[in-house]
Amino acid sequence: MTERIHLIAERLWAVIALVAMGVAIYDLITRGWAGGKISLLFPAIAGTWYLTRRALRKKVEASANLRQPHDEEA
Repeated sequence: MTERIHLIAERLWAVIALVAMGVAIYDLITRGWAGGKISLLFPAIAGTWYLTRRALRKKVEASANLRQPHDEEA
């Protein structure tokens, strides 16, 4: 169940990053570089959270896979 929660959180941050990038691009088009460059900060933060969640999910999966063979032997 924990792996599923991590996967959902990872996908959520991916969607948030994509939406934020779309809004940032729209902002750059409408306001120009001088007014819209700060809006690129939001997709960068969301993308960082996506990568963090992805790394955490992979770490949890690897840990679960390492523990699993030991559980069957006992």
